[in-house]
Amino acid sequence: MDSCEQAEKQGAQQTAGMSSDDDEEFEEVPPCQADAAAEDSDDSVPELGTVELTVGEGSEPAKKRRAVVTRRARMLRRSHHMVELICQQVAVQVMSHKCNTPEVQARSLSLIPAMVVERIGEHQVPGKREIRRDWASADLHCFLSAFQALKIQQRHQLQLQLQLQRQHQRQEPAADEFSRFVERRTATRAWHQPMLLVSMLRVLAFDARLCVGLSPPALKLTVQESEAIERSCQSGAGLSPCAQPLPSKAAAKAKKPGLQWGRDAVPQYWCEVFNQVSEQWMPINAYSGTIERATQLARAGRGSACAFAYILAVDGAGHVRDVTRRYSRDFVNTTQRQRLEGVSEREDPRAAAWWAQWLERWAAPAASPRAQQEEAELARRTQRSTMPRRLADFAHNPYYVLQRNLAQNEVIYPAEPIVGTVRGEHVFLRANVQRLRSRMAWMRMGRSIAADAQPIRTVRQRAATARARQAMDAEAAAGREPLVALFGEWQTQQIRPPPVVDGRVPRNDFGRVDLFTPAMLPPGAAHVHDPGAARVCADLGIDCAPAVTGFDFRRGVSTPVFDGVVVPLESADVIADALQARRHEAAAQERADREQRAVRRWRRLLVALRVRAEVDATFATRSARTEQASAKGGLL
Repeated sequence: MDSCEQAEKQGAQQTAGMSSDDDEEFEEVPPCQADAAAEDSDDSVPELGTVELTVGEGSEPAKKRRAVVTRRARMLRRSHHMVELICQQVAVQVMSHKCNTPEVQARSLSLIPAMVVERIGEHQVPGKREIRRDWASADLHCFLSAFQALKIQQRHQLQLQLQLQRQHQRQEPAADEFSRFVERRTATRAWHQPMLLVSMLRVLAFDARLCVGLSPPALKLTVQESEAIERSCQSGAGLSPCAQPLPSKAAAKAKKPGLQWGRDAVPQYWCEVFNQVSEQWMPINAYSGTIERATQLARAGRGSACAFAYILAVDGAGHVRDVTRRYSRDFVNTTQRQRLEGVSEREDPRAAAWWAQWLERWAAPAASPRAQQEEAELARRTQRSTMPRRLADFAHNPYYVLQRNLAQNEVIYPAEPIVGTVRGEHVFLRANVQRLRSRMAWMRMGRSIAADAQPIRTVRQRAATARARQAMDAEAAAGREPLVALFGEWQTQQIRPPPVVDGRVPRNDFGRVDLFTPAMLPPGAAHVHDPGAARVCADLGIDCAPAVTGFDFRRGVSTPVFDGVVVPLESADVIADALQARRHEAAAQERADREQRAVRRWRRLLVALRVRAEVDATFATRSARTEQASAKGGLL
């Protein structure tokens, strides 16, 4: 009863606090009695439903959305990757051009000992320049060893001194940096010794190229890096987080000075010289002065394929060539994944072709026999790439494929040869992978299925339009699964449409001509692309049919795309002349309309000016009379 008394007191307080202006009267009922009456009464209102609300500690917390790498972050990283490639390529081209200046070549020639020049001519084939390993290991090594590379502390001190001198003398930052290196014989930059070697070899009439290994930001992003890029974009900080990847153990190890610059480390800059006897490019390590194997020069470790994602070679004319395939032990399975060629077409269809198109701008204008021979050598190295050892590497390998890596609409035809076996699975050539398509898809490519062809595979149909979805629903309601048959290209043949007979263009069931490919044009017909050709044919009484060149799928509706009309071949010239005459008439009519509009506007302008002049003259006279009258009244 204590609870009932407390409830009565609370009800009395609430009633006392209500406004006295209320017209309705409420009967005070204790809560305990009301609850008991509601439980005992059978005439209570029936329950329509039960709603349960759980608020407080008992409610389950909302699940957090899983963090993923966003599309914008990947796009920004690819853009940063491309910009880094462009900037470093231009920098190497400037270095190669610096090696050709008369001042640098004169200094390089003055530093070469006479005995080094004399020994070059020994055992030379007449008319050909050959660089021998014994000459490189003896004379070249001793000559380059005089140009020592400073340690990291000494390098920073010398760079600081040179910077102070430039500020005091008001010179350009890098005006005589390479010349000071030749004078002091102390390399303050990683590219000083390779530039000296390239300049020296070019003075000695060798065809030498400056090579550089590039490692732009990785295309593969982590979730933390994606979140950092998104935060920078939202705060308006630009692309700064893209250029500052999150630190990792590999990145910290790569920042050590001994890894990129030193006698025993992986060089970032080196030289390539062409041996005219063996007709091969031979890499020379500028820090050790030795001729090394290409696959050993750019290796970061024993199990590494290549320390760089891109390796460029710049000749004396400034032409650039990508020679990464020469220095990578496993270009297809390892190095190519770090490059733009490793980006899937679904993610960015233009990324893989961008690098090749960019290099075409800096390639030699005419492909020389030496360039063709080098390209053939690089292609052979790529084809001889080792077969992947892991099953996951077959998914993106351009030469080999497993049965498990095939898509639903792909098949291996012919099934021979089987080039190998990996963990019990047969390895096939990717060149034998054929894509399967439906009848409609092959028809849109200008091919038809042979009469005796059996479907290679039957898959579940996917509805691309609302009508197809309705047909699928009808099949499902009838208890049948909607399937579509797929055929291979070897089961198809070129569509041969019926010819034009008696000036009558053959049509399909819809009164049109399917012209998905130029080969589908009926014999004896011509395709007129002008949109006004149908009206001209109607005026001249020539038979024509609309040409359907494709379909546009939007919002679940398939709309045919028309491109002109198909007419008999003998009437094509007449229609072309009529269209030309109609264009001249339309141009003349447009010119006449334009002149009439100009005349009307001039007339309107002149009338407005005349009215304005009359109004100004009338009101000016009245205002003068008013002023005179007011002046006389003032005098009176």
